[in-house]
Amino acid sequence: MYDGYTGSCIASHSRCDDPRHVSREFYFAIFNYPFNVLKVKQLKGLVSTANLKAQKVNVHLGFKQEALLKDYFPDGDGIVYTMSPEDCRWLKLKDRYIKEKV
Repeated sequence: MYDGYTGSCIASHSRCDDPRHVSREFYFAIFNYPFNVLKVKQLKGLVSTANLKAQKVNVHLGFKQEALLKDYFPDGDGIVYTMSPEDCRWLKLKDRYIKEKV
């Protein structure tokens, strides 16, 4: 889910119980929309410091830690993760999943 679209940035919210069951095509789709359709410069996500699994998934996907929000969640601080299109390796799969019209 996306929200907070500003024209240059959008926030992403997701849940993934087991990232091994998510296809590369799905990862391409969730990053293609904000970067190639909306043309945002930044994709942001927010994770609790208590949620180690989500932190690991975000880092694996290519997000980088940008900021720490003190006492943001009841169980800890909030970590703001950011990704730019230049840092998104999933966009390199475009030729595999999008066939340009001739």
